[in-house]
Amino acid sequence: MLRKPKAKGFTIIELLVVISIIALLAAIINVTVNGTRDAANTAKSKIKLKQISEWMQLWSGNNDDRVLPSQFDFTDEAAAGSAIAVRNNPGLNFYSDDDDDNPYDSLNRGQYVGTWADILWTENNLAQAFGAMRLLDFDQTKINAAYGSDISPIGLWETDSPDIYPTEPIIFEVYDDFEHPFRSMFENTRGPAKGLPGFFAANDFFDARSNIDRDPFGEATSQVDWYYTNSMINAPSRSVYLVDSVAGETISTVDAGGNYDPSAWASDAVFDTSNDVQILNIQDDEDGEVDFRYGSNTMLLMLDGSIKSEKSWTELGPLDPQPTGADQSLYGRGIRVDNLDRR
Repeated sequence: MLRKPKAKGFTIIELLVVISIIALLAAIINVTVNGTRDAANTAKSKIKLKQISEWMQLWSGNNDDRVLPSQFDFTDEAAAGSAIAVRNNPGLNFYSDDDDDNPYDSLNRGQYVGTWADILWTENNLAQAFGAMRLLDFDQTKINAAYGSDISPIGLWETDSPDIYPTEPIIFEVYDDFEHPFRSMFENTRGPAKGLPGFFAANDFFDARSNIDRDPFGEATSQVDWYYTNSMINAPSRSVYLVDSVAGETISTVDAGGNYDPSAWASDAVFDTSNDVQILNIQDDEDGEVDFRYGSNTMLLMLDGSIKSEKSWTELGPLDPQPTGADQSLYGRGIRVDNLDRR
């Protein structure tokens, strides 16, 4: 009688080898998928910047070739009887102040005071286009639990680009499917809004507020708003309008007292958590607001509509004295933030 050979099973070593191979293949697939996803999100972020540039050009064409201001304050204009469309409606909520556009700086913005994002949001009717005016597609009980029963998102974003503020409903919580046209596809890597879609911040060289609007000491008297026209900018292809930021919709080269301070353009930020709400402490901030969220790069939208991807820089520049080797300042790379109307 013939005996059947015994079936030979896998040894423990063979099983471990197979498991390690499967784990390695899974890791390779995961890296590939994540790399593909990151590439797609980077491309989509560039598309968003391109769309912003197109909206900027449309606005300029309708406003005597002016460059879209990074900030505005139309309080005096509204008091004088001018019809102001942007940030004219605090929604159906009862706030002592309207929701602040950029809570991570030293300004407390109210009605008729805002940033470039509010202008584009209102002028292009984006509240309707992006579904921010849906009335029934949110859970009010969730909002009540997080913010209190007197807060409702209805009408909140009609003339106000949805912002990220600790005391108002975050639109990404109200509408799970909302994709912000003025935010990166990548999240803020640090700061109070870490984990939420990253900010695009406008260069405050284009701050249109008058002297009296921006004077922290109450000494200024001029109510004339400041605007640049595109023809006044010496080199639009070298002039920064937007940059990735962790700290809101604007970024400046001056401190709260109006003194030159380019530290916001460095790569790390310092946040003050002493009052429960994490607020960017500008006066103590020596590390900056720029977010290098695309690997080790940040993206810059130039005034001519081109997009640059840059690694971190030593400082804005120009360096003095000139370095003997490569100039690693932003100016040394042919990119300018200040004095854009000069040669």
